[in-house]
Amino acid sequence: MINLILILIVFGYAQSSDVSNELIMKEFVPSGSIESLVDNPNDFYYLVQLDLKTDSLYNIINTIMPEANLLNGPASYHRVMKLEHLTNIRNAISMEYYSILNDSYQLPNNLFSRSFWVQVHEGNETEGTYTEDDAIEYTCSCLEGASDCVKLGWDDGWYNPFDYYGEAWYAFNPPNYQSIEEIRVTIIGGQCDALPTWSENYLGMRDDSGNWNQDYELSINYTSNVFVVSEIFSNGLLMPQVGSEDNYVIDKVKIEFFYNCDGPDYSPYNIFADDDLSCSDININWELSPSNFTSQNLYRDGELISSFDASQNSFTDYFATPGVQHIYCVEAVNECGVSDQSCNPGRLLAAPDLVQDVNATDGIYNNQVIVSWNQNSSADSYKIYRDNTWLGLNNSNDDTEYIDQIAELGITYEYCIESINSCGESDLACDTGFSDFGAGDVNDDGMINVLDVVMTVNVILSLIPITDDILFSTDLNSDGQVDVLDIVLMINIILYDGF
Repeated sequence: MINLILILIVFGYAQSSDVSNELIMKEFVPSGSIESLVDNPNDFYYLVQLDLKTDSLYNIINTIMPEANLLNGPASYHRVMKLEHLTNIRNAISMEYYSILNDSYQLPNNLFSRSFWVQVHEGNETEGTYTEDDAIEYTCSCLEGASDCVKLGWDDGWYNPFDYYGEAWYAFNPPNYQSIEEIRVTIIGGQCDALPTWSENYLGMRDDSGNWNQDYELSINYTSNVFVVSEIFSNGLLMPQVGSEDNYVIDKVKIEFFYNCDGPDYSPYNIFADDDLSCSDININWELSPSNFTSQNLYRDGELISSFDASQNSFTDYFATPGVQHIYCVEAVNECGVSDQSCNPGRLLAAPDLVQDVNATDGIYNNQVIVSWNQNSSADSYKIYRDNTWLGLNNSNDDTEYIDQIAELGITYEYCIESINSCGESDLACDTGFSDFGAGDVNDDGMINVLDVVMTVNVILSLIPITDDILFSTDLNSDGQVDVLDIVLMINIILYDGF
């Protein structure tokens, strides 16, 4: 009879129009913080574990304490809180669903700095596994975007009513310490079984005998489950252990280890990062700390980018962002901590900026157009274009003039300048210009001859009124006056054909 019932159950699930064999992918859902209720990091608090195993329990606490950011649905939560929050919980649920882990809890001193040790294992980086049913598979299954995972409690037939149990544990070797302030374990993962809709996925800490200690229920959502755990070691290692019979997939496991220890007294010094020397990489070098230390950390904009041994005093960053000035900081590390940081800005050489103040002459010369522009400090050379045709190349940063000697009289051209360096080219900066008969051709007949001299004399005698055009064509020495000196220059032009 029992077998018949089981067969009917399996058949019913398999035939149900509401249940699909297609795997439903889960996207990552951020979790709330243990410190969501903290307003003063220096106060004393209660550290409370909430075991909200059902929707009803979860909804009760989430309703009376929404500021706790219980974002993972039914699961175990650790929250740091004041007495008034704890009183609200006591009045809402029975003691079997919460426990006080510490009634005089203070946040670890290093919580808001980088002075704590952190290590992350991918889900498939297990120290060991256990199953009697081949219920472990190395896959990320339903976790959207995850990689390198392990699945526990696995069975090909998701509708199989029998449970298949699996465990995985992970080894973390924390640094030397004088005292431990706090240990936090984060399990990032989610349940890929559609049933049950409540969680039967648990986290514990493995001891020296390989036994399971402590019990934290993990959310069925793909999220982060963060817990403050006791100082339980397994042969000198911290070993968080996860068990499930419902296709729980572990994406990542993280340990945050808050401890007290004296780091190096002196930091590295004289750090120097390249500025505008290369398009592809930034070289950073420094003097080693005079303290005893075992390794060094290098940060870019506050993010750790490399760790290396105690003898290295240079690094090449091939992943800097073009156009961004980065701050590089190096610190010395020993078995107990880190030194202060020494920092220096550095940036990649970028493509040159647009040149400024391009100017092409407008009819000043009858046989050429002179194009000039401001020097561009980020350029190695300049390309000159006329009406989108490459006209010339100035191979020096300070060579900021080009003479177009093949311009036709009276035709207006567009001259454009492109700055160039080893990283690329700038956009074009342009101006129009043309060649024409200019000063001396007073009657605009395209020639300078005695008729122009006669007209200039008439201008001096005030027989011809002075306009801007007349002043331009007669004031050959550009002194702002039309006088006998301009007559002399005009005659020299005629005699020596020097115009």
